[in-house]
Amino acid sequence: MVKRVAIVGAGVAGLAAARSLVDTYTDIVPVVFEKSRGVGGRAATRRIGDFCFDHGAQYVKAPTPAIRDLIVATGDAVTIDRPVWTFTRSNTIAPGDAAFADEQKWTWPTGITRLAKYLAGGIDVRLETTVARLNREGDAYRLFADDGQVLGDFAAVVLTAPAPQSAAILMAGNFNKANELVEALQTVQYRRSISITVAFPKQPAVPWYALVNVDRQHTISWLACEHDKPNRAPPDHGLLIAQMSDAWAQTYWDELQKGTYTLSEAPSPVIEALADITLLIGDLGAPYWINIQRWRYALPDTAPPLRSYERIVIAGDLIGGQGRVHLAIESGWQAANQIRALLL
Repeated sequence: MVKRVAIVGAGVAGLAAARSLVDTYTDIVPVVFEKSRGVGGRAATRRIGDFCFDHGAQYVKAPTPAIRDLIVATGDAVTIDRPVWTFTRSNTIAPGDAAFADEQKWTWPTGITRLAKYLAGGIDVRLETTVARLNREGDAYRLFADDGQVLGDFAAVVLTAPAPQSAAILMAGNFNKANELVEALQTVQYRRSISITVAFPKQPAVPWYALVNVDRQHTISWLACEHDKPNRAPPDHGLLIAQMSDAWAQTYWDELQKGTYTLSEAPSPVIEALADITLLIGDLGAPYWINIQRWRYALPDTAPPLRSYERIVIAGDLIGGQGRVHLAIESGWQAANQIRALLL
């Protein structure tokens, strides 16, 4: 008998879980529900004119053969050759740890969403569908949309949304609101991030691909030359991405809305951030445009001690306690293994 599994969230964790189930068993059928209009979650790519950029996750590491095999299987993955260096609050730039700086960083000419689209191939993914509630109905789990619509009954559920959203889904249903899974999810802490992408008429003369702030005291936590990736910018043009610190994002969260601005339209905190970027890369001229994206649940700082409850399994980068694409994928694979053990 075919058993349906609901997967909430079409980020790479949810898609990896679904892909693993589809590729392994014909009698387990995953259905993925995603509230947004596309797959990938923070593995997100945007295009503005001739520019293309990843404004969430910047690349994928492949520390294991299994992750590397997945990346290679997409058929068009490439590596970013220049290293990641470090910087401090005082704008002191240094090569940093050689092993970290030179480790392979994988990307795709069309953007990091290429990985998510590969994983989603042939999967039943229902976009623009928000799961709001989860009830236990006999031996099945019944999912409800935010408008009250019944989304179906399932033998098991994988929750890959950020911890507060997954906890809210459980608490809205007919479960004991004090169950261990909800309590574990409520322990997860996240850092926010605001990504500022800037298109320039020229490229900076720097020896690095990206800078990471090592003392967590700078307004910028990460600064990257997106134009180092293939097909991201016209020849000789600069495309820089600054991911702002959690403290900066907390301060300006309500003031800054996502969108694309000219220099004259940009809010004053973004103008100040642009000045901080210039201190690190030099003057590249007036930008063509400035794009703002916001990530409320950007980076988990803690991992929950519990991953499942009955036939409800938790997956996502929150399991590893770090915002890393490969960790989210591995979490999805682990969730698929748990589902198999529970249902077979």
